[in-house]
Amino acid sequence: MSEFTLTGLRIVHRVATAGSFTRAAEQLGYTQSAVSRQVAAMEAVAGAPFFDR
Repeated sequence: MSEFTLTGLRIVHRVATAGSFTRAAEQLGYTQSAVSRQVAAMEAVAGAPFFDR
């Protein structure tokens, strides 16, 4: 992936507001793994981590 996506940015925002990947996944109806992959993809585009893991 070479650009930000609306879905990816929405997921990053939800993780930030929910406070955890698991809670964000539950709220969005995704698996925790899918949320983690989307965040990783957005971090790759940005070239920096968004969250401390």
